[in-house]
Amino acid sequence: MVNRKNLFDGESYKAQFADITYRWLMSRRWVTYADVLAEYLDLNSADDLEYSISKYYEYSKDDDEKKKGIRELKKAFPEVCNAIRERMGDNCIEEEGNNRSKRFRYVGENDNPLADMQVAKTIDNLNQYWKFCQDSAGLMPMPWLEYFFKNCHDILAIRKKRQKGEQVISASLDRILTNIEYLPSLYEAITNKMVLEIDYKPYDEEEVTLLFHPHYLKEYNGRWHLFGHAEGRVPENGYNVPLDRILSKPRERSRVEYVAAPKHFYDGFFKNIVGVSHVKDAEKEHIIIRAHIHKIFKLMDTKPLHRSYTLVKPFGKYDDGEYAEFSVDVEPNNEFYGRILQMGAGLEVISPESVREEMAQRVHKLATLYP
Repeated sequence: MVNRKNLFDGESYKAQFADITYRWLMSRRWVTYADVLAEYLDLNSADDLEYSISKYYEYSKDDDEKKKGIRELKKAFPEVCNAIRERMGDNCIEEEGNNRSKRFRYVGENDNPLADMQVAKTIDNLNQYWKFCQDSAGLMPMPWLEYFFKNCHDILAIRKKRQKGEQVISASLDRILTNIEYLPSLYEAITNKMVLEIDYKPYDEEEVTLLFHPHYLKEYNGRWHLFGHAEGRVPENGYNVPLDRILSKPRERSRVEYVAAPKHFYDGFFKNIVGVSHVKDAEKEHIIIRAHIHKIFKLMDTKPLHRSYTLVKPFGKYDDGEYAEFSVDVEPNNEFYGRILQMGAGLEVISPESVREEMAQRVHKLATLYP
């Protein structure tokens, strides 16, 4: 038997076409080159292809990438068939038709004759994932890793990498935060639908003990927040508990029935805000912001304030000055105003007047600190 390289290795055109071809054959349906190309192109069927395979190749002669893709398909398809025949015999694949419309069907006894190749690819992918988990210690809070990899040699490997100066990924924010060690158990409480008793000190209020149904964890600007249903509190869902205001380790209340959030609740909850906070009675506003400095505009353009970011005017010279304008559709909250203030004189809120006036008041208060 030929010592064949793993056909499914990597993310090349050839590996992707080999994977699609093999899955078609193992379904024991008739399959053509066109079927494989159609699936690769995410079409419903080969009938949706604009051209035949030969014409696709002919019409892509000026497009090296497309031409390469068709060429790799023509290599991968027969190599998969040959690999199967080497293990199952020449009669395990039936063929019909001429060269232009030939189709193939697997009829062998073994339902997965190339299983060892697929397993090898899976192991290789797991090894890559394992390596990423080690390297990503610079992104994830260490308590996450210590909790989920406890008694695992990965933790030792991560520490050795750091000691040797071999860490290759890091985050800009300091992740050594108050109560960050609670993150893993809070995550498990959400996934296991556990009700918690939380001793909590809201800002400028007395300490309380919440009977809390945790739904969602979110990090913003280096601070972690736990959202959920707090019995006897409003809002009914989306009650925000910053981790650094929790006074002791949350306790499980096993005899209380868990109250889940409505489906997709948190998609809508975060949709129209910057950060994590809603302001009482605030409504979504269409806000126009002017960038007076090109560098600031590029920062906003590449890292928008919000997903609703839309460029209104490109940066350039206009009758009233040099600037760019963009819009966002959000509820104005402290996080929104903070992001604008962060850019100093580089950004100016143009409209609506209510948001512009609030911004002016905040700037005025700030200016009084520097007489």
